[in-house]
Amino acid sequence: MTRFEIVAATLSAEMAKPYQYGSADCFFLGIAMIDALAGTEHRKTYAKDYRTILGAQKALRKRGHKSLVTFFETIVEPCAPAAARLGDIVILQLGSHEHVGICLGSRFVTKTDQGQSYHSLSDCIAAFRAG
Repeated sequence: MTRFEIVAATLSAEMAKPYQYGSADCFFLGIAMIDALAGTEHRKTYAKDYRTILGAQKALRKRGHKSLVTFFETIVEPCAPAAARLGDIVILQLGSHEHVGICLGSRFVTKTDQGQSYHSLSDCIAAFRAG
């Protein structure tokens, strides 16, 4: 499969799942993309670590991080947000919360409890090579 096909299939599968903290949220959207493009199995490591937004923050701190940026630095290679390629992971600052998103080329998508949410480069605070 091409990178485009992998990204399209992964996005379609993840966006089709009902939003649920700890298994089908923006964090797991990013983890699924990394697993698909890099051939890793991070989902197994982090599955069911939390069930609420407060639980997610606690799980992040338990692993020694206060931000999704420092967490993702431990599992994938950072890059400049403007250099992100199709399928790369980005951290979006949306209001007071960080969200994991996927680079679609000229825009970025994340998963929220309201569905898909599209954003511009100005919302990105970090980016990482997914594979």
